[in-house]
Amino acid sequence: MARHWARRARGNVFLYHAPQSYGHGSLELLTDAQYAFGLPFHPAYGGQFTPEEKRTALKVMQYFSNFIRSGNPNYPHEFSRKGPEFAVPWPDFVPGTNGENYKEFSAQLPNRQGLKKADCSFWSKYIQSLKAPADEVKDGLSAGSEEEEQPAGSGLREDLPDPGSKSYSK
Repeated sequence: MARHWARRARGNVFLYHAPQSYGHGSLELLTDAQYAFGLPFHPAYGGQFTPEEKRTALKVMQYFSNFIRSGNPNYPHEFSRKGPEFAVPWPDFVPGTNGENYKEFSAQLPNRQGLKKADCSFWSKYIQSLKAPADEVKDGLSAGSEEEEQPAGSGLREDLPDPGSKSYSK
């Protein structure tokens, strides 16, 4: 989906991934929601998160608030206590061989490349190979239907009897 939007959008696309191994799945919230909404700082859940996870949550909240305000997770608020050096800049997602960068929501918030590329190869390659013959057949049918639609007097209906005359045989 990020590739689709990056090719067609006029704005920047930023992709992230929250590994299942990181965060607290027992809380019935996805890791990104836990961090973006500050769950590690809620009194009822604060004791369940390590200091490292709380630092990660602060950075994720900063990224999200920057993105909400400016459309770019790297631009800090004017009133932010943290400067732009609060974390490694979040790269734009740019489709292509050297692009497709994303931010991973884990301890160091590393930038990575090619999220689940091998897993998505089914969709990106196999489906395209299935679509190609289907498109050829579709193009062939539409070309055939254009040939069938001939103007009046083209000679295709000359073999049919006049609908006004009736003939019967035994």
